[in-house]
Amino acid sequence: MHNAPSFSLATLGVIESDYPDKFGIPRQPGLAPAARATLTLLPPYDDPLAVRGLDAFSHLWLSFIFHQSPERWTPLVRPPRLGGNQKVGVFASRSTHRPNRLGLSLVELTRIELEGGVRLVLTGCDLVSGTPIVDIKPYLPWVEAHPEARAGFAPAPPALKAVAFAPAARVALDARADHASLYALIKQVIGQDPRPAYHADTARIYGVRLRDVDVKFRGRENDATTLEVVAIESLEKTR
Repeated sequence: MHNAPSFSLATLGVIESDYPDKFGIPRQPGLAPAARATLTLLPPYDDPLAVRGLDAFSHLWLSFIFHQSPERWTPLVRPPRLGGNQKVGVFASRSTHRPNRLGLSLVELTRIELEGGVRLVLTGCDLVSGTPIVDIKPYLPWVEAHPEARAGFAPAPPALKAVAFAPAARVALDARADHASLYALIKQVIGQDPRPAYHADTARIYGVRLRDVDVKFRGRENDATTLEVVAIESLEKTR
């Protein structure tokens, strides 16, 4: 038996995103294109030379650590796409409960800011604020896009549900300077129904934190196709 080598990974930078915590984050990148994020590189990786030429690419692969997941793994997991009640092998999934807690995310690069450091401004991000990034690579569509590839138990994007806004929630949203982009983000995130797959209680109110607000929503009785946003509250008021 060969001795397995071990490695340590340096954190190249840290994500600041529209997701203060992980509940509600889309389960794949690009499903909420309104989601904004900034990747700030850390010394010594914040050298502008390290990103020279990166602005020629529209999309990037980010390798990251699932830093909020337990430091343990399990050989079988329950993918939400299978209703949360069927098991597959961890390597046949994108579960966070992985041996090395490594994740991979495809994001869109909006611009690079070089004043006072190096910051990559991103959209379509699916990473919680504080996520450590351990590698950055440009996306090459001619080698990495294979539309004919088989996709197992997730052959297509999840179907979106309709999202309705209660009057009080709409008033709170319209009062914000970023109401248009926040409205799009709420519809994209809530529409994917972040509730646990096994939970069918339409009366229960759930909360998803987006930017600086807590978005309260619930299902509608006798309408499985629609979720209703009942309140949009400042995170400062809910602490």
